[in-house]
Parts: sequence; C-alpha cells; structure tokens
Amino acid sequence: MYKLKKMLYIAILVSIAAQFYLNFFVEGFIISFSTIVLPILLYNNKSLNPLTTCAITAVISPLFRTLIMFITIKDFKHSIYIVAPDIVFYLTYGLVFYYLYTNYKKKNLTRFALTVLLGDYFSNVAEISVRTHITGLEGNIIKGLFIIASIRMLITILIIIALKRYKSLLFRLEHEARYRRLMLLTSSFTSEIYFMNKNMKYIEDIMSKSFKAYKYSTTNDDVPKELQDIILDLSKDIHEIKKDYIRVIIGLEQIFENKFKFEKISIRDMVNILAISTSEFLVKEKLDVEFKYRVKSNVLVKDHYHLMSVLRNLINNGIEACKDSPNSVVELEVEEIEEKIKIYVFDNGKGIKEDHMDYIFNPGFSTKFDKETGEINRGIGLTLVKDLIRNHFNGEIEVESEFEKGARFIISIDKTNLEGGEG
Repeated sequence: MYKLKKMLYIAILVSIAAQFYLNFFVEGFIISFSTIVLPILLYNNKSLNPLTTCAITAVISPLFRTLIMFITIKDFKHSIYIVAPDIVFYLTYGLVFYYLYTNYKKKNLTRFALTVLLGDYFSNVAEISVRTHITGLEGNIIKGLFIIASIRMLITILIIIALKRYKSLLFRLEHEARYRRLMLLTSSFTSEIYFMNKNMKYIEDIMSKSFKAYKYSTTNDDVPKELQDIILDLSKDIHEIKKDYIRVIIGLEQIFENKFKFEKISIRDMVNILAISTSEFLVKEKLDVEFKYRVKSNVLVKDHYHLMSVLRNLINNGIEACKDSPNSVVELEVEEIEEKIKIYVFDNGKGIKEDHMDYIFNPGFSTKFDKETGEINRGIGLTLVKDLIRNHFNGEIEVESEFEKGARFIISIDKTNLEGGEG
C-alpha cells in the first residue's frame, strides 16, 4: 500500500509537470517538463518498479491532460484522440527504464544518463509513430527528437547532481550542528567531573574529621555511648558516600574517555562554535542582547572542553547581567601577546557592587535570587572558572567593574599551557 501511494504521488506530480509544454512537429505532440520530472522521481525512488509506476502514470497523466483540454476546446472525443498516444510514451518509457537501468546490476550516474537519453528518445519515437501512423515519421523529426532528448537528459543530470550536492550540504550542516551540540554538552559534562573531583577533597576531610571525633569520643568518659554510636554511624555513612562518589566519577570519566575524545582544535574554531550556540540561545530565549567577538589568535587548544566551560560561564553571566539593560552588549575578545593568550569578556550590564568584588569567586556566592520561587543560583559558575584558569591552565583571572555600568573579566594563560602535549 505504501509503494502504491508513492506511485500515485509520482503520477500526480508528472501529470502536473506535463502541463508545462511546447507543441512540436505534429498536432497533440508536446515537449513537456514531465520527462524531466519522471526520471528524477524514479531515480530517487529505486524501490519502486518503473513498469508499474509508468503504467499508473500512463492512466493518470493522459486523463488529467484530457480534462484540461476538454475545458479549453469543449470536445471530449477530440480531446481523447489528441491525448491517447501519451499512453504509449509512458509505457515505452517504463520498459526502457526497467531494462536499461532498474534491471541492470552496476548502476551509476553514467548508466542513468544513458537510460534517460534512450528512454526519452524511444518513447517520443513510439508516441509520434502512433500519431503519424509511422508514414509521417521523417528524418528531421528523428534528429529533432534526439536533440530534444539530449537536452532534457542534460537538464535531468544537472538537477540530479544539484540535488546530491544539496543533500550533501544539508548533511554537512547537520553534522556540524551535532558536533557543536556535542562539544558544548561535553564541556558542561567535563566541568561537572572537574568539580566532583575537586569536591572529593572535602569529602575526605569530612570523613577524617568524623573519624577523629569518634576516636575522641571513645577516649572521653563524658561522651555518652549513644552519641559515640551516632558519630560512628556518621563516619560509616560518609565513607559509603565517598565510595559511591568515586564510582560515579570513574564511570563518568570512562564514558568521557571512550565517547568524547577529540583532537586539539583552534581557539578560533572554538569561539565560532560558541558564537553560533550563543546566537541560537539568544533567539530561543528572545533576548535583545548583541553578542560580539573577535579572535586574533589561532592557537590550538588541547583541553578545549575546559576552556569552553570557562568562556560559556563568563558569557552566560554577561548575558544574565545585561539582558534587562538598554542596548545590551556582550563582547568576547581573544588576542595573542608574545607567548600569552589574553581573553576579555565584557558586558554593559549591572556590574558588580564594590563590596561584592572580594566574594564573586567564592563557592556558593550568587546574586541571582528568584523572588517568585525562592530559589537561589547554586553559585559555582565563577568558582569553576577561577579553578579551571588557575589550577588547570596555570593562568590568571581578574575582574574590573563599575556598578550599573558593566564588568570585564580578563584572563591570561601561557600559550604552552593551552597547547598542552602532543595529541
């Protein structure tokens, strides 16, 4: 049933295309666009039998053309007489296409071009032979039909090539979009792993303190046995949490190693990916914020996911800070000065209060409070940024701000630290 529907669709499209034509040689014989549309549709639907498809078309297309002609000349019998030979054309085309292309094992574009040429030529010869009762088939008509078939074949092949290139372009664009999404997702993913590894130290410290508290409680007669048991249970629970935490980290790191391993990429390509993602985000959220960027370096970055996390956090903070300001702008600039990479992220938003400047990089510090829900941002964005810049890239980060006028973050990293080792 599915194939039958597709055949009907093809027949209808060919019938419509047949209405765009020029009259040639004898009454009723037309050179139409349908002979370009038909082979293209057959080429793109190789699972369909061209004999059956053309047989259905040989019914629908002449019927459609008869109705159109009847509206014009008001003579149904004469309309049928003029259009009936079209049936021969489509049946012949189906036979030629089936035996020269569909039934041929080694299919390629050259074979298809030959099939289209001969299918067009022999089908037209068969049709015009019926119309002229063979006796009127002259040498000039034969030559003319071959020239017309050649021209239509060239047009068909050009359209096929154009469609192939268009599909290839769409595939490449889709692949690039998937790559961008994967890279941005993985940058967030690796940032969380980085933070989880960092928090392991705090878990170990808490476990050590709880165990010391238990040992102290067992040597102090003033501590009730009930409290000692609570402290012991607490130590055990923290130990179990630590083991589960380690399992999660190992599992995530294995996924990352196996699935998300990429070579170095240039910082220019990174920023281009980030720019596309940011533009899509601004459109999606309907934010009237202009994002500008300029890159004056082509350094290859090894741990690009970590650097992407830094840039995303700073840009997202900038958008959040200036989204309600008039003429909102967030700018990213990267430049190479001697052996250092300088990164500047600027926004013309709310800025940072002077008494907040010493705390913005502290874990848990956040000014993003939702009055409706009572929720507060978890405040790890700038903490993560600072940790990655200082501890992972051995770089420096500083901030300049004037309240109600905006803020500028300045990052400085040695070029060799971004490039890493070979890989």
